[in-house]
Amino acid sequence: MEENIELTPEEIENIKQLYEEEEKYSERELFVEPFPFEELERIDLSKLPLFEHTLKVFALALKDELFRIGIDIDDVEKRRNVVAKYKYIAERLKGDYFFVIFKVHPLPSYGALAFKTEFLLALVSLLLGGRPDEYKVKKNVITQTEYKILEKFFITILKAFEKELSKLYKVKVDITGTDTDKFLSKVNLTEKQVLIAEFIMKFSPPIEDSYFYLIIDEETIEPLVNVFMGSGEGENYKKAIWKNIKSAEVLLKVILHGKPQTLENILDWKKGDLIILEEFANKPIKAYIDDYPVMEGYLGKHQGFYALLFKKWFKE
Repeated sequence: MEENIELTPEEIENIKQLYEEEEKYSERELFVEPFPFEELERIDLSKLPLFEHTLKVFALALKDELFRIGIDIDDVEKRRNVVAKYKYIAERLKGDYFFVIFKVHPLPSYGALAFKTEFLLALVSLLLGGRPDEYKVKKNVITQTEYKILEKFFITILKAFEKELSKLYKVKVDITGTDTDKFLSKVNLTEKQVLIAEFIMKFSPPIEDSYFYLIIDEETIEPLVNVFMGSGEGENYKKAIWKNIKSAEVLLKVILHGKPQTLENILDWKKGDLIILEEFANKPIKAYIDDYPVMEGYLGKHQGFYALLFKKWFKE
């Protein structure tokens, strides 16, 4: 990537506010120490809404994918994102971790899934028909036999991620190895800038520390950064991504508000009664995408359908 550009104080404050907002609904601290905003890298997650959406859909889709291979979990939720040098992140990972290293083809990049070792041992017990608290011997090593039991679990996560990422640009994700060294020096991630996203899986019965991190290095994020930050590089990726953006379907909603009614009045309604709405018929109304107003228009009929006559984009 090109040499980093210094962030302005305003940009740092905006990203800090985004981080603090996300922290409000996080039940788990991602790292022991607060994130040092003075060390923020150039990638601004607020410029990557499509990628953020992909990660959220990946979490929603993963529950069903895991259920297909016999792992019954209540939910998979995406938590927080952090962008930083990987070395900084590795220094703050506490306890024993098992890393599944993957390659994203055709990009010259690697990534990793990071799991607490105790969580994987508990999952092995579940997959063999036991309970997650049945393993008695404390250890920090995953054996080859245990890896084989877990391999379908790892592959399912990566294939679900590959499917969602391929909606932006076509990729193939393959496992290339495993590691227990937190600095992942064998794939040269130590000094790279990475995005790390936390996901939590809710098992029944519960498994302690049932979360994992998806770690993605800068070469995987770069095509999206080029598009959303206006860079002239990566034209092939830009065309591919914008082709998907333009063909993406979004739900347009029109909301017509009625006056508050008492339950007594509602129960007295009968066929033919008029319920007057708070919208004037000759005034423009707003249309929404994901609960945000995007346009104004006039409501009418066309060939038997309700229709909106476009007036202007909503700019407030």
